[in-house]
Amino acid sequence: MRNNKKVLAAAAAVGVFGALVASAATLGGLDSVQLGADQTVVTSCDSDGVGLAYTTAYDATSNAYKVTDVTMTDLEEGCFGSDFQLTLSDGTAVLVEATGKVATATQVVTLPAAVDAEAVSAAALTISG
Repeated sequence: MRNNKKVLAAAAAVGVFGALVASAATLGGLDSVQLGADQTVVTSCDSDGVGLAYTTAYDATSNAYKVTDVTMTDLEEGCFGSDFQLTLSDGTAVLVEATGKVATATQVVTLPAAVDAEAVSAAALTISG
C-alpha cells in the first residue's frame, strides 16, 4: 500500500510538471524562426564635444534670474541638418526641453519657457540623424 502511494505521488508530480511545460510552451515565446542578431556602429557627428552657454535675464516679478536661451558652440559640420534635443533639469526633474535642427557651428536655442537659473543643475544634449 505504501508503494502505491509513492507511485501515485510520483505519477501526479510528473503529470503536473508536464502540464506546466505544456502551458509554458504556449506562452508565445521565441522560436528558431524568430531568433536573430545584428549590430551596428553608432558614430558621433562631433568628435571633440559641444559647449553650452546660458543666457540669463533678471525677472523682477519672481525676483530671480531666469535662463532664456542656451548657446551651443563648437558644433562640427557633420552635425549640420541633424535633429537636437536639449534638456535642462534640476538633477531629478526636467525643467524645460527644446528641440530643433543643428544649422551652424554656433547656434542659439531660445527656450520655450524661461526657467530659474538657480534651479538648473544639469543639461543634456542629444544630436541624432
